[in-house]
Amino acid sequence: MQLPSVQTRFLDLPGSFSLRNGTVLDKVRVAYEQYGSLTPEKDNVILLFHALSGSQHAYGYNPEVPGIGSLWKPENHEGWWNSIIGPGRPLDTDRFCIICANYLGGCYGTTGPASPCPADGLPYGSRFPHVEAADQARLQALLLDSLGIGRVHLVGPSVGGLIALSFACQFPERVRSFISIGSGYRASIEHRLSLFEQILAIELDPDFRGGDYYQGPAPKKGLAFARIIGHKAFVYQEGLEQRARKEVGGRSSLLTWMTPTRSTQSYMLHQGTKFAERFDANAYIRIADMWAEFDIRDHAADGAFSTALAGFRRAGIPALVFSIDTDCCFRPAEQKDFAEQLKAAGIPVEFHTIVSTKGHDSFLLEPELYAEPVRRVLG
Repeated sequence: MQLPSVQTRFLDLPGSFSLRNGTVLDKVRVAYEQYGSLTPEKDNVILLFHALSGSQHAYGYNPEVPGIGSLWKPENHEGWWNSIIGPGRPLDTDRFCIICANYLGGCYGTTGPASPCPADGLPYGSRFPHVEAADQARLQALLLDSLGIGRVHLVGPSVGGLIALSFACQFPERVRSFISIGSGYRASIEHRLSLFEQILAIELDPDFRGGDYYQGPAPKKGLAFARIIGHKAFVYQEGLEQRARKEVGGRSSLLTWMTPTRSTQSYMLHQGTKFAERFDANAYIRIADMWAEFDIRDHAADGAFSTALAGFRRAGIPALVFSIDTDCCFRPAEQKDFAEQLKAAGIPVEFHTIVSTKGHDSFLLEPELYAEPVRRVLG
């Protein structure tokens, strides 16, 4: 089936945007895409949140996003969730209007470290502040306001599930249902350490220059190394050799004396170097740090899960939570705990464990495993 052509749209906030840490950003731009038509009542909206290195381009074909330079590679042109969005699919564009926005601090059109700072016109670089998931959720609420949209269904895979959860806690009156896929309510200590390692890999690249590298070479080696560290958690490691069997290559630009001798080595080097061509290192640090610091209990003054989700419970929002049995980002035990915490907080929750050999990336690769519960919850 031929993919429809889509374009990224932009919202320029009329005023400044204040972060939870007190920083105020002026001239904030939000890049987003919209699939399907709004009803006259604007009551058929799904707000979709992307993963760590994703973008606003979730569906269709989009060969260009203005203003982001060379980062928009051919692999970005097709939507990252074409398998689940479209006519007759679980996120049905014949019935729903799906909206997906790039995150603040990202590199695909929304204001981020590579954007010009209004004070001097130079890239923010190291001056771009830390951003929390709560900030991301509030910014997307402003996007909905600009479109005249009230209540929405929330769908959040991976990191997107964290921001969706924050949105539901801050704006429960605006939520019809909440769907979390391969996500949770906090980052585990194991994954926080992995994210720290990834940030450190970028920091140690001499080209990083403390984040102010936009007038010179980008820290692509550090970013590639960070992606290699992170990619281990995205795939099912027991099946990595089979997945990598066709990835046999020679010397990589990341290496000096070593030549890869195993397909798994070539595969990981290929994934890292390819990624470094399509993403910005500063943006990766900002989103990774946001993930590492996330704990929904921080939304409550007393640090309690039930308090953070009190509005969620009062609004009667139904929750659908998917765990993946081979997920190394949000492990099954953590996912089970998430579902139990929701139940204990008095929230109606439907919990499914997906059996897969694809690891965390299952939600991208196996849409048929998620289709029936998603359709049912969306109604």
